[in-house]
Amino acid sequence: MKKSTPVLCLAASTIAALTAAFPVQAQTSTATKTAAEIGDIVVIARRHEESLQKVPVAITALSGNALAERSVVSVDQLRNFAPALNISGQDRGEATFYIRGQGPGVLGGGQRNFTSVATYFAEVPTPIAGSGTIYDLSSVQVLKGPQGTLFGRNTTGGAVLFEPTKPSFDLGTYLKGSFGNYKYRELEAMLNLPIVQDLLAVRLAGDIGRRHGFTRNVVTGQRLDSRNNDSYRVSLLFTPTPDIENVTIVDSNFRDNSGSGQILRQVDPGANLGSLPNPLLYGPSATPETIGLSNFLGLPQSFTLTAGSPASSYIACLQYPLPGCATGPFGGAVAALQAAAANGGLGLSGLTPQQFQAALAQQQALGIRRIANPRYQYRRNRDFGVTNKTSWQISDTITLKNIFSFRKEKTAETLDLSGPLSYIYSFYPAGSEPYVRGFEQYTEEFQIQGKMPDLGLSYILGYYHEQAKPGIHQAYRSYSFGSIISTIQDYNDKSDAVFGHIEYNITKGLQLSGGIRYTRDKRFASSSKLTDDGTCNQPDPSQFDPVSGLTPNVCPQSSRARFSAVTGDATLQYNINQRTLVYAAYRHGYKSGGFNLPAPTADTRVFRPETVDDIELGLKADWDIGVPLRTNLALFHDKYKNIQIAQGVFSGGTLVSAVLNAGRATNKGFEFEGTIVPFTGFTLSGFVSYLDAKCQVDAGEACRIGRQIAYQPHWKYSINGQYKLPLPGDTNVTLFASYSYTGKVNTSDPDAVLVGLKDYFPGYGTLDARIEWNDAIAKGIDLAVFGTNLTNKGYFVGGYSLATDLGVDAILAGEPRMYGASVKFHFGR
Repeated sequence: MKKSTPVLCLAASTIAALTAAFPVQAQTSTATKTAAEIGDIVVIARRHEESLQKVPVAITALSGNALAERSVVSVDQLRNFAPALNISGQDRGEATFYIRGQGPGVLGGGQRNFTSVATYFAEVPTPIAGSGTIYDLSSVQVLKGPQGTLFGRNTTGGAVLFEPTKPSFDLGTYLKGSFGNYKYRELEAMLNLPIVQDLLAVRLAGDIGRRHGFTRNVVTGQRLDSRNNDSYRVSLLFTPTPDIENVTIVDSNFRDNSGSGQILRQVDPGANLGSLPNPLLYGPSATPETIGLSNFLGLPQSFTLTAGSPASSYIACLQYPLPGCATGPFGGAVAALQAAAANGGLGLSGLTPQQFQAALAQQQALGIRRIANPRYQYRRNRDFGVTNKTSWQISDTITLKNIFSFRKEKTAETLDLSGPLSYIYSFYPAGSEPYVRGFEQYTEEFQIQGKMPDLGLSYILGYYHEQAKPGIHQAYRSYSFGSIISTIQDYNDKSDAVFGHIEYNITKGLQLSGGIRYTRDKRFASSSKLTDDGTCNQPDPSQFDPVSGLTPNVCPQSSRARFSAVTGDATLQYNINQRTLVYAAYRHGYKSGGFNLPAPTADTRVFRPETVDDIELGLKADWDIGVPLRTNLALFHDKYKNIQIAQGVFSGGTLVSAVLNAGRATNKGFEFEGTIVPFTGFTLSGFVSYLDAKCQVDAGEACRIGRQIAYQPHWKYSINGQYKLPLPGDTNVTLFASYSYTGKVNTSDPDAVLVGLKDYFPGYGTLDARIEWNDAIAKGIDLAVFGTNLTNKGYFVGGYSLATDLGVDAILAGEPRMYGASVKFHFGR
């Protein structure tokens, strides 16, 4: 396969040179050919099928064919093909979506908090990540802006819809095999079988993928960042009458990977993790003698807790009652306090600054594709779902639709937040790899879709219900600053909503649309942190005693709350002609409040709902300038209240991811997509987007005025070129190349504490290419070679970037150069 790399690079550079001769344009996918020779695609942004160019919503849509043309095999690759969309994550096995300055809530752990960008499979909200999803899809649709009326889950940032291909009454099948570097192998297959014509059809699809990891652990020899999945879908179409359609989808995805290669980028042994009241002055061990001793030594009332310190005694000594710790009455404990007073803090990790720096120097010598970590790592996910969609057209003007789903997911994983320094990580006994996190969800949605042709009116009335819980006993063990803790977490969420939406044709070409929704969320969560002997080790700040200076341990900590909101939207659109649409939209969105457990402080146990007022102006147009040209433009201005910002917070000896309300924020910018066909067979497309997402109110630890919100680049752009060679006969060869750029992103919302720390990821660009020969050997046999990140660019995409919070910056590097080839056999439709 190495000999194919120069060919791929040559193809990529050739098409990239051609793209430089034309303006930046955007990606659209070929579904049905229009007179303008630019493809269109059917979307369901307003819960019924419409042409992408006719919907007054900013959408990027990729058909299943377009995904294959771009060699997309994993969810995180979508970041290269949609403006305003960024995908990050703390682990290779997860994907957190960001759109227009909005992203996830709490990251990781066993708690559930609603994201600002929801992902949907077959119109059902569900977490989607990793490999084993991008196969036999009808489309992927990225909807930008609040989705607070029509869709199941309220969101303030957007939604990403994954639509599987529906069974049909046409016989068809394909079998596709791929292979490449890092021992990449993948087998994808589909069989669409009409069992009883016009009554019953089944579609079977599956994907089996294997790829070795690209990060080598030089200590254990393990290859990290592997990609392995076993996935299948069984879809059954049943049409007992011409007016009734029932589709049942059963899907499963099992991913068994080697875990993520966390790269140690920088260290901060002086990171301030909190403070400890002077145990000589406060607590059950404080006596007149200890108070006098503290005063005699000139010790402060509290000590800073740092990641690392040259203090001569380890902080664990102070976790036991005074006097008598370590070497006798007032011995080792007082020595630790004296050293802390002299050196500015107590080192929680037990490591010196020199050890921090040595670990960093070791990583710099290894580079970004090797690490030195003494622990075996893994991540295993098992997903299963059943979705049933029934549509009954009662008459020409009324259709009933019902969507029921059950989804279940469980995860087994190790987490390593401190890299080779090994002071915060999860672990399990040898040979034990238990499932530690779960997600079990039931949803029910009922819609009445109707038309009033005489009034030029169509409408949707609906009800949505969702219930989610872990589905398993969630418990994971972790080592944190010298202590072994078992964390047990539970939750139970219920959401109910009623909604209505209308589309009213005022005059020819002028339409008013909009809707209203009432949502009520009922939430419960609990958390316990226990030592191995069953002792509670979970401080409850709400019960702090100012007299003794003590915060008692409470297990479990639990909270219940109800949140509700009325949301809605209104859009005025005008079709200037058949090819040009302009629109102005207002949307009011809502995201539920929730809990931080264990609570870092008494006033952060519950965080409030987030709301947004969004204004969007848009243009969608197809032009005839001698050659076909499409331009789609959206400008947006979003004002948020109580915006929810996720932060890593040190609490009770462990790090928790807490959500803080950060007052007001304003996100504004634009997105431009376009396509041009300068001559037959050659399509040039691309996009550019700009985002300014900043807090308006200084919220201390949450975010700072004027600072771009984390993981949100100011600029993104992409240039794509596709050329179908004019060959005789039915065979054709298609060349495709894409260059995508993502600008610098901040990795935290507050500023870095110390000068010299990098609290951002630099911008980067990647080059991909593909050559595909359809009907190459014989009709129905396609060959392809492909490559991603052909320049082997080193860049960062996520991880635990916590230099200002934890003392280390353990992050994920993007994938290196990947290349391979595929052969596909197919017949029928």
